[in-house]
Amino acid sequence: MRTLEILFAGAFAVATAVPARAADTGEEFVGYWQTAQGDGVVQLKRCSIYKDAPPTALCGVIVWDAESANPRRTAPLDCNRKVFEATKFDAGVWKDGWAFDTRKNKFYSAKLRLKDGRLHVRAYVGSEITGETEIFTRVAQVPLGCDGRQPESTSVKGVGG
Repeated sequence: MRTLEILFAGAFAVATAVPARAADTGEEFVGYWQTAQGDGVVQLKRCSIYKDAPPTALCGVIVWDAESANPRRTAPLDCNRKVFEATKFDAGVWKDGWAFDTRKNKFYSAKLRLKDGRLHVRAYVGSEITGETEIFTRVAQVPLGCDGRQPESTSVKGVGG
């Protein structure tokens, strides 16, 4: 009986000493990320509000657009436009996804990685080798500007705006 108690105690210690880390689940990607140009902030989070996206996927939505403060703008704001969706997290990379470039109005295949605390979004057509990387910086707060806009509820590429 004493041997069984020791085995149970040892198994319990191992199970509780090695909890699932954020790095194993992709949760370290969740948060607010500002574009390299400083003209937008994207919120990365699980896709639970999107009716056609897997709830475990990672989605990115524009939560701040620099043009929101421009009273003379002529183009519609990109507030709450979904610009990323990735369905698989493996070996530190979100993949099997897409990215929408609002500047070029184009869709690309995409992979998201974290390097040195910054978000690297690799967007490409065909092969990842031919793509381009945009680097985002994590921010703690989102500037005012996109308030009151409801997020889109579909995972269809490019819907919203």
